[in-house]
Amino acid sequence: MQNIIDDDLEAQANAEMAADHPQRALELLEELVKRDPRRAGALLETAMLHCALGDPDLMRQTLAHIELNYKLPPAIEKLIQAYRTNTCAPSAREPQLILNVRAGVTSNANFGPSDPLVTFADSAPLHTVVLTPDRLAHSDQFIESALQGELPVRQVPGLTLFAGITQRQYRDLHDYDQRIASAGVAHQYTFEHGSIENQAAADMFWLGSRLYQSDLSWHTGYWTPAAALRSSLARAGIDFTVTDTSYPGNSLYDGVRFELRAAMQARIGARTSVQFFAGPVWEAPSGNRPGAARHGYTAWLALDYDLGRYGQVEAVLQRRTLNDSVAYDPVFFGSTVQNQTMQAASLQYAYPLTRRWSLYTRFSAQRVSDSIEPFAYSVREGSVGVSWKY
Repeated sequence: MQNIIDDDLEAQANAEMAADHPQRALELLEELVKRDPRRAGALLETAMLHCALGDPDLMRQTLAHIELNYKLPPAIEKLIQAYRTNTCAPSAREPQLILNVRAGVTSNANFGPSDPLVTFADSAPLHTVVLTPDRLAHSDQFIESALQGELPVRQVPGLTLFAGITQRQYRDLHDYDQRIASAGVAHQYTFEHGSIENQAAADMFWLGSRLYQSDLSWHTGYWTPAAALRSSLARAGIDFTVTDTSYPGNSLYDGVRFELRAAMQARIGARTSVQFFAGPVWEAPSGNRPGAARHGYTAWLALDYDLGRYGQVEAVLQRRTLNDSVAYDPVFFGSTVQNQTMQAASLQYAYPLTRRWSLYTRFSAQRVSDSIEPFAYSVREGSVGVSWKY
């Protein structure tokens, strides 16, 4: 009976591939391999489907798993090598478009502190100040929409253009409505010893009706080839990012940030994926910024669990510290040096309605601790939304 079920799964997968339904065929083959890991042929077909669905990295990870865990005939070994080097080139990727619309509530739309009392140094002109109610944290409801697209440049293998726009509108606090526009170009080069990624991007952030912040960034990274260990596939890497940030309303805070991070990606079993990045951060001011240069570290951990036809769960944890090199404001805060720590966590569950549509819910919490009291705040959010992918 078990063999009959497995043969039926394989027949259904072949039928879905013949009908040009690669995603459905991939789900059936992954279920088949989970039931009977000895079916190397089915696993090889999953690698090809990952390629067809625009995921060359996962294809290469699957091929590495086959080579490590199965005794292969010479002809299959040559076939795998040909697939790895000659097929699934980045230029084969198709244009992509993703639209998200969600509605939710936030505990702090204006990024205000929860404590109205601000204490200054003993030598300051004022000892304490009580913030007015409009400066404190205010909750509000919001509607957020985001449109993101990618366009592969077929004439240049591995080159992709991308752009996106996100808009959030509050019910009451319209001075804190947000709009973000971004555009850039990315390139990925894969060779025998891994892959190299480069990306240049420009971002603009509007708060209310005014342009609040603009960024120019360059990101480069290297990933090793995937290595298999039992049922897990993993690869390591390192990346470096330079971001030039400017504030049109207050150029005093303009600066350049440098981030160097070690990275790891792993696929554990058939359903779980893990990503981890961590490393030091430096920030050099462009002018006489209060506090002068800053340094610290950043860490980012993401965990995805694939529930198959029942959707996907994603959890993200972040932590970043930035410490000034000199006292922030000797007049009001004396010798206090600004030490800031940001901690954030989010949990999202997405349920597929159709091949292109999905429904999702998201919860997040962020806490910014700061030695300068007015800059410390907390934000909690909950929302539900719908996503469409092309």
